[in-house]
This record gives sequence, C-alpha cells and structure tokens, in this order.
Amino acid sequence: MRRITVLIISILLLIGLSIPVWGANQASKVQVTANVSANESCQVTVVATLHVEENNGEITYPVPRDATGVTLNGRRVRTKKTKQAQNVDLSKAIGTMTGDFVVTITYALPDVIETGEAGTPELRLPLLSGYENSISRLDYTVTMPGEIQVKPAFSSGYHKADIEKDLYCTVNGMTVVGYSTQELKDHETLTMIMDVDPLLFPNAPIEIFETNVDDIAMIVCGVLAILYWILFLRAMPFRWKRSATAPEGVTAGELGAIVTLGKADLSLMVFSWAQLGYIQMQVSKKRVLLHKQMDMGNERTAFEQKCFRRLFEKRDIIDTGGLHYAILCRNVAKMSPSLQSLVHPHSGNIKLFRAVAALIGLFCGVSFAIAMTQNAVLQVLWIILLAGCGLLCGWFMQEIAGELVLRKTAKTVLALVLSALWLLLGLIAGQFGLALSVMLAQWVAGIMAFYGGRRTEAGLQDFARIIGLRWYLMTVSKEELKRLSEEDPEYFYSLMPDALALGVNRSFARRFQKGAASECPYITMRSAKTYSPRQWSDVMNRALKDMNRRGRVLPIERFLAFFSAMKK
Repeated sequence: MRRITVLIISILLLIGLSIPVWGANQASKVQVTANVSANESCQVTVVATLHVEENNGEITYPVPRDATGVTLNGRRVRTKKTKQAQNVDLSKAIGTMTGDFVVTITYALPDVIETGEAGTPELRLPLLSGYENSISRLDYTVTMPGEIQVKPAFSSGYHKADIEKDLYCTVNGMTVVGYSTQELKDHETLTMIMDVDPLLFPNAPIEIFETNVDDIAMIVCGVLAILYWILFLRAMPFRWKRSATAPEGVTAGELGAIVTLGKADLSLMVFSWAQLGYIQMQVSKKRVLLHKQMDMGNERTAFEQKCFRRLFEKRDIIDTGGLHYAILCRNVAKMSPSLQSLVHPHSGNIKLFRAVAALIGLFCGVSFAIAMTQNAVLQVLWIILLAGCGLLCGWFMQEIAGELVLRKTAKTVLALVLSALWLLLGLIAGQFGLALSVMLAQWVAGIMAFYGGRRTEAGLQDFARIIGLRWYLMTVSKEELKRLSEEDPEYFYSLMPDALALGVNRSFARRFQKGAASECPYITMRSAKTYSPRQWSDVMNRALKDMNRRGRVLPIERFLAFFSAMKK
C-alpha cells in the first residue's frame, strides 16, 4: 500500500512539472501596431498584457531610444534613457499591486527608413526593445504608405536572423501581419527589416546638409575669426595699476570709448562738464535741466568743444527730455574721440571680426532648424527664421563683454535675455550643449573685440589707467577716503562722474561713512533735505537714466511718425 501511495505522489509531481506555470513576472501578450507615413516617420502603439506576481514598484517597459512623444494609457510620461532604450515607468499605472494588467504605450519614431547595404532605402522598425521578462506571444501589424512588394526579414538579439523560424508573417497589400509561434526570452530585441520602394516616401525630409555642413561652417567661421584677430587685432597684454584719477583731459563720457574703442556718451560728458563748472544741473522728478554757467574754451579738447557748442547753440538752458538733446545724444554716440592716437593705423576692423564670429550663431540656428522638424517645408521656414535669429543673437550677445568694466546699460540686459533665449532654443531643439558652446563663443568673441585692436603706447597707458581707476574706486579704504575728503570736501563729487561711467558708483559710495554729505556743487535739487553719499549715488544714477530716456525711444518715435505720415 505504501508503495502505491509513493507511486501516485510521484506521478502527480511529474504531471505538475509538465504543466506550464507563469514565472514571477511575464508578459502574456504584447500587441504592436505601427503605421509608417510617407515622411519616413512611424507612429507605434503597444498594448501589453502583463502578469505581475512580484512587484517592488519599479516595473518598466522599454521603447526605442529615439522614440518621441511617449504616452502611457493616453497620458504623457517621463522615461529614463539607457544606451539601448527608454524605459517607461509603469508604476503609476500598476502601483504595487499584483495580478494581470493591460497598459497602452504610444510613441513616434522620427525616421525608420535608412540606406541599406545595397544603397537602396530600407525599413528598420524595432518591435521589441528588450523587455526584462519573457513574452508568451507577440502580435504585430505594420502598415506602409503603399503596396508592399517583398516579405520582411527579422533580426533578434538572441537568435539573429534565425528568429524567423519562430515567427509567422504574411503580407497583404499595404500591411504586414504576424505573430510569434514560440515564447520570447527575457530582454529580447526584435527588429523588422524590409527593402522599400523610394516612391512610397514622396514627403521624406530633404537632407539640406547631408555632410553636416552647418557644423563645418561653424568651425570654419570660428577659425577665421581667431586668425583675423591674431593677424590684425591682437594687442599687447594690458598693463594696469591702481590709479586715483582718470587720464588727463578725458571726461567720463569718453572712458568707455577708450576702453572698448567704441563711442562717446554725451550724458556722462555732461556730468564731467558740470563737475568742472561749465554746467549746473537742476534735477527734479524725471526731469533734468542743464544751465550753462560759462563758455568752453581751448582748455578742453576740440571734440568736447564741438559737442558743448552743439548742445547749447544759442540757448543757455537745455531740457534733457527734449528732442534736441535726444538727437544730439544719438549723434555723439556715433563718434569715436581721439581713436587716431589710441590705435595703430593698420589695426583691423573690429566690426568685421564681430560679423564673422556672429556667423557662428547663424549656422547654429540652421542646425537647430534641422533638428526641430523633419518636414521639408517647415524645415526651410525654420532655417530662414532661426538663421537670422542666430545672427542677431550672436551679434548682440557679444555686447555683454563691453559692459564688463563699464556702466551697465540696456545692452547688458538685452545680451542676457538673448543668451537665455538661445539656451531655450537649444533645449527645444535637443542641442543644449551646442547652444551653450555658441553662447560662450559669442561672449569670448565680444571680449576679444571690445578689448582688442592694435593699440599705441598711449592707448595702452590710457586703458591701464582707466582699469586701475575702476579698481581704486572699488577697493579704496574708508580711512584713505576720510583723509582725502578732509583735504577736499568735494572729493566724492569729483570722482562720481567717473564712477558712474565705470559702473561702480554704488560700491564707491558705500565706502564713505554713513550720514549726511555736503551739498553737491553741480546738482541742484528742489528738495531741501540732505542726502548721504549712497543717496547721492542713486540720485545721479536716476538723473543719468532720465537724461538718456528720450534718446532710447527716439527710433520708435520716428518710426511711429513715419508710419502715421504714410497712413495719411
């Protein structure tokens, strides 16, 4: 009897072992539906039935690495990229529960048509990307944009081309339908390969730059810019030392022109003239009046005399909010005083250097456009738009360098805004690294341009003295300022125009002792209250902005006037 019992138990065990049992986790069925469009892209829908017995909340399903617009059960979902695939997190759909679950994943493949070994177009469509568990059955349906002439081949990670013996496949017109006849192993990959007729893809994206001409062009422009700077703009290393005064005979409005080999600033020149006694400034809320105190003679440079005469002409009082002052501000901003004595005659053209460097931004915009869309028409439109945007952004991003040791202006804000916009475009195009590199290249080009140029010995000395003055204004000790102020009660007001021009007026004012300061000898306020050095710094800074306000909006006023005249 005991022998019979043992025999029966053994038979039952053998029967039990012969019955298939699901493992801890398994996909009982995966159904893949793919629609290939005439522009070589493909929309894929995966419906997977998963059996989950062990769940630690980290169940994922892999999709191809270049998949875009991935959704899970109709909602956008984040994925984690690996070298081979993107893993879709199923935890929100499944949680930590066990049992059978059905999930639907959709995604797009931007380009599934490649050039085969024979030089003919070939469809390469990944059906499986390496699910970590086995799959009991795979069903697939692939629809092409036209009649299919050949039967597809298949390749897997485990079996290579031998996988075809485990697959059933039939072609019916525009559709390929099939399924697996054997269980697929864990981490299996499966790709359908098929030669296709190029006439099926009339809307394929146009490869405008088949050999990455945009990347080559950026490199060429960068090399040309560097070579031009070395050959024609390279300057001797700047020598600078701490200095308590600006170069002799140079107004605050000319400091920037000397440092950057740029243009003069009339409003800052007015501050210097006021400090020298030629003008009395009357400051009120958003209004600055200039009262002429004396004529300017040969004691000042010819450039200053010319600007001073054009400022007052036959009047003794000038409203800086008026059209006359605004026009003169813009005209003076086009002048470069004394550059003949600062730069060698054969020094290169800084604008040409900047233009070549800005072309890097143009071709970077082309690269963004190609990456942002595969549609031929949209790609051309994006190229035109982003190439122009890249050129302008490159030019204006260079402006930030000119403000590093000068008073901060609207150009600095514009350069920072455009830099942020450029990084955002790079992020959208999936080329953030390229965008960051081009932005930094434009900043470096700006520094090379603004502080370049083959300067004469006098130009180098003036530059060194101005940088030394800026350092002095930022680091002078309070004890030294106290001593100098006792010797000259107007010392603070004597240096404030230069501090404004160099963008260190606030830090300079903070170095003075707190408390009321003496009255400013060249600024009249309607209010009788007393001001501290910091408050005087803010007053002068606001006055400078008020003086320049009309000049900044003048182009807009002229445009509106022209538009109104045309409308009439």
